[in-house]
Amino acid sequence: MNRPSDKRVAASDGHSVNLDQRSTINWPLILILFLAGLLRFYEIGASSLWSDEGNTWALLGRSFGQIARDAAADIHPPGYYWLLKIWTLLFGANAVGMRSLSAVAGIALVWVIYQLSVQLCKEDQRWPVTALLAACLAALNPFQIYYSQEARMYMLLALESAGLFWALLALMHAQQHNSHHPIKPSSRFFVPALFYLVCGIAGLWTHYSFPIVLAAACLAYLWQTIKGQRQKAGRKLLFFVLLNGIGVLAFAPWLPTALDRIRHWPKGGAPVTALAGLQTTLQTLTLGPFHQLAAPPWFLLSGLLPLVGLLALRRQPNVVALALWMLAPVGLMLGLGLFSDAFLKFLLIASPAWCIAVAAVPQILYRRPYPVSRILYPLLCTLLIAGALILAAFTLPTYYTNPTARDNYAGVARYIQATGDATTDLVLLDAPGQQEVWRYYDPGFPSVALPQQRPPNPEQTVAALAAAVQTRRNVYALFWATDEADPAHIVEQWLDQNAFKGLESWQGNLRFAVYRLPTQVTCTGLTAVFDQRIRLLAQCQPQSPQRIAAGEIALIGLQWQALTPIKQRYKVSVQLLDARQQVIAQHDSEPAGGSQPTDSWLPHTTISDNHGLNIPFGTPPGDYTLIAKLYDQANGQPLLIGSAETVPLGQLQVVRPQLAIPVDILPILNWLHTSSNGVMLLGYDLYRKDAAHAPATPIQPGDLVHFTFYWQAPDPLPTDWAQKASFQLKLGQQTLSELLVPNYPLDQWQAGDLLRGEFDLPFDGTDRTPMVEFAGIKVNLKTLPGK
Repeated sequence: MNRPSDKRVAASDGHSVNLDQRSTINWPLILILFLAGLLRFYEIGASSLWSDEGNTWALLGRSFGQIARDAAADIHPPGYYWLLKIWTLLFGANAVGMRSLSAVAGIALVWVIYQLSVQLCKEDQRWPVTALLAACLAALNPFQIYYSQEARMYMLLALESAGLFWALLALMHAQQHNSHHPIKPSSRFFVPALFYLVCGIAGLWTHYSFPIVLAAACLAYLWQTIKGQRQKAGRKLLFFVLLNGIGVLAFAPWLPTALDRIRHWPKGGAPVTALAGLQTTLQTLTLGPFHQLAAPPWFLLSGLLPLVGLLALRRQPNVVALALWMLAPVGLMLGLGLFSDAFLKFLLIASPAWCIAVAAVPQILYRRPYPVSRILYPLLCTLLIAGALILAAFTLPTYYTNPTARDNYAGVARYIQATGDATTDLVLLDAPGQQEVWRYYDPGFPSVALPQQRPPNPEQTVAALAAAVQTRRNVYALFWATDEADPAHIVEQWLDQNAFKGLESWQGNLRFAVYRLPTQVTCTGLTAVFDQRIRLLAQCQPQSPQRIAAGEIALIGLQWQALTPIKQRYKVSVQLLDARQQVIAQHDSEPAGGSQPTDSWLPHTTISDNHGLNIPFGTPPGDYTLIAKLYDQANGQPLLIGSAETVPLGQLQVVRPQLAIPVDILPILNWLHTSSNGVMLLGYDLYRKDAAHAPATPIQPGDLVHFTFYWQAPDPLPTDWAQKASFQLKLGQQTLSELLVPNYPLDQWQAGDLLRGEFDLPFDGTDRTPMVEFAGIKVNLKTLPGK
């Protein structure tokens, strides 16, 4: 009886290779790559382009030569833009087409991480598990997913960095097992050397931070060469120097420009302690741009995982290369104090090494006694995958559904188109870098960019701004990178003093504000005296009562006078109350937008103080009351008028808006998009009563908790709408049953109406997780903020 052939051959490195195994399709890897593609292409065009992506889009419309000339004045070399221009000729220059290059690079990175793990752990019998685990961690990594959906060069940079180290490991492996001829030409030697060269050249032309990756690779090669056969180290080092020299030579035409740009690199970030830097690094590598999400204290322990992984790989010949690759970017950021949101993306080049090191943690059990290895090894692998899934589930739903995950220029443009008039309104951009992305979304409104130069000229800027708004009704201001563009806040201070600020909303890192220019107002004298020190002389409005549609701005001018010198700084609060005394709208600021603080007032000098009160979208039509109050900025204590805290300013009538508004521009703190039987709960706000300005304020037992629910009626309205237009709210032992919007008759609802309801409920300390029930379903809300 013949024995079946083993089909094993001896490889040149002395290890046997199963030919059948090599030809088998790696289905687990294919499934991981499919998952990576799904997560990177899902909703890839949903979030808005932000300013840097707008710059990318603008460059694509220029010639290759013009791209190079413009890049010479920028902080990035032109390589990525050249490649993307070719890519978009095939796939289009819209958001999806531009971002798809990064998505493909992100998928390719997962595959390269798998191959790197194979190369690094091939001496280990369990290398397939480690390699698949590393690929799985990379596929689920929120940091990599986020930048795989951005039309910038950072995912391509991470891919080139991983490719460089993959080629480096293959090159060192080839030299180690060809000791008689360490640089003898062969496919096993020539291919990785060529791939190293290609990745090195591409990385240099992609980003100015790539030299730190090259430096880590060179140190790793130097260490491995000296550690090995020293009698042949000279020839190996000479070859490696020549290889890198060729790469530098290929970058030589751009080298003078690169050195000049690096010398003039914009300043940012701040020095941090080692512990703070470590925490930010860990949160960024695991959570990506969502590192601001609250992480438990034990989260710092996750920093031990890559260290344990490196310890588990200590017997592998090239583990030093992995350590240098992972630590070099972190060391650079710590040394230069680059820990700010603008620079944390540089950590992306360390992300592949991070994934590999964490995936190697179970190898710490390798060669342990049989029961320990057999039981704990799969358990540890399962825990790592479960942890990656939990982190992805914790961050990705918010990313995919949050319109402000990036600076929401698209939502701002839709807001302006829905509420503005191109013949009477103006868009104001306070940073030149916004002009390109605004051109991408421009709904056809006139716009002006001010200040026009850096540093700004105050007189020229004020004159240009006054001329630009002279015949305008509303100014839509987009404030971005204000500390660099207008550090003295020349534009904003002029608007605060000469216009009425209404809506102000953070759309990512973009601050969007709407100003109403003054119209003819009528002033009414008042006699309110606060704390016997400050008199409210008059209040001014265009008419009484004002008729304002939800989404528009009510104008309230106040005139103050100090009776004695004031040492404290007080804030003014103008509020709109409904019939239940719920605060519907509120505008708090120091007088004149902060330009006339109370501690600077001279006695008996009249101070004009304009307030634009933005009537929130969804405010039910009806009659409301205007009030004003003064309170201490330091402790929140109100100043009294006799025994009262507020002074009435008259009535205001809210009317139904004429046009429907885009849902995604609503300033909702917590989005849900939950529907049942046609009733949609878009989202909600939750904070301690009177802490709308600081929603994260801890809530203690006995505090009132304020809830704002945003509802959208079905279209068409069902016949049983009256039974569906109510809900129940539970918090601990407290229960509230109400109409979706109190004091708003059911027969006034219209199909598709978007309305908000305001409610208060005391917190009894028994359960910090509220629950709302409507239309037959129950929804748990976020846990109340605590200490």
